[in-house]
Amino acid sequence: MPNRMKIVVGILALVAYLALPVVAPAGDLKPADIEKALENAYNKYKGLQEGANADYIPVLAKVDSDLFGLAIVTVDGKVYQAGDLESQVSIQSISKVFT
Repeated sequence: MPNRMKIVVGILALVAYLALPVVAPAGDLKPADIEKALENAYNKYKGLQEGANADYIPVLAKVDSDLFGLAIVTVDGKVYQAGDLESQVSIQSISKVFT
């Protein structure tokens, strides 16, 4: 997964946490199952170094390409997270992911 994609995935997770009513059935998943799945996904993709930040948008060009974070929010408000979630980055063209 390119660095740009890692940033987009992290941003999407954060946006979902902050603003979108995203709902997915969890079935009989226990918190430990969710934490393990999230940690596995984070560890699997955090080291990818493909791609590059968009350099035609100055604010994106300045973002650290190694930033990567994931978040899952359950319907009852429980937050699971891994990685770089405290960093602030610009969100550009976020609607393209949904169209």
